[in-house]
Amino acid sequence: MLKKAYVRTTFNYVYRKKLTLHIMHKEPSTLNFFLRRIAAFVYDCLLLIALFFVVTGALVPLNDGESIQHWSYYGFLIVVSFLFFDWFWRHGGQTLGMHAWRLKVTSDNGANITFKQTLHRFICGLAMFGITLLFMFGSKNKLALHDKLSRTKIIIYNK
Repeated sequence: MLKKAYVRTTFNYVYRKKLTLHIMHKEPSTLNFFLRRIAAFVYDCLLLIALFFVVTGALVPLNDGESIQHWSYYGFLIVVSFLFFDWFWRHGGQTLGMHAWRLKVTSDNGANITFKQTLHRFICGLAMFGITLLFMFGSKNKLALHDKLSRTKIIIYNK
């Protein structure tokens, strides 16, 4: 009987721990937070490159096997990039790179972000690339410029 209760308690502990999102109590330094965000972005870029290979592989036969050098192709790749980030940010708040580095994007009020917010984040990030992250060092809340403009924030959570 005692053994059964121990197993049940352990199971409940493990089950509860996996489903609960624990927010870190100790705030990381701005440099640590900056490096985490860069690492997550690099991870996501590798995934995007693989996705670009798949998309290009599907489109090259439609161009008689020749390389695609039309401006609409590059525009299409930007749309594919946006759809990648939009889907991940709005369905769980994390891309795969963000999940690996335990980062999550939320709205200022803690809710899931909307399509409009993902569009603002993506356009600001695309227009100013990495420069927006440098604003973290001057921000009190460690928000990048695209975080401020889209009214979102990145949080770090424990396992």
